[in-house]
Amino acid sequence: MHFLGKEIDQYLQQKEYVDTAVIPLVQLDLNPAAMKSSASSSDYLQSLANLLEKQFKGRILLFPPVSYAKGADRARLGSELAAELEPTAFKHVFYLTTDAEWRSLEEVKNVLWLPAIPTESMDQSFKQSVMEDQLRQVLPLFITEWSQHS
Repeated sequence: MHFLGKEIDQYLQQKEYVDTAVIPLVQLDLNPAAMKSSASSSDYLQSLANLLEKQFKGRILLFPPVSYAKGADRARLGSELAAELEPTAFKHVFYLTTDAEWRSLEEVKNVLWLPAIPTESMDQSFKQSVMEDQLRQVLPLFITEWSQHS
């Protein structure tokens, strides 16, 4: 399910089955030399998150991407997100990002770092194939978390 008005009604009715929150973390780098790479990373991450939601519809709630400046305090941001999610019914929270700095933060759990693949110049069928390959690499991480902490 997506974090959209029409789907939140459904989530609220079925929240005992939707035990996983997925939050994309998108770094914004507005330096002209890095802006295209930043936008490409965002596109890639959102495409992968949407594919993941489609795969596990009814089990996960996909939140809108959390965008932050390149110089943002990731530890503070991670703590704020964790505090917001703490009182919810989500048993599992995953953060998806292409920003390698998140991997070094011990206070933020279940950060899935993925190297950004520039997909904007790919034709649609090749892009779909690449995204499905990426999804196959991420799925075991979700399944392992679910099996260990059910």
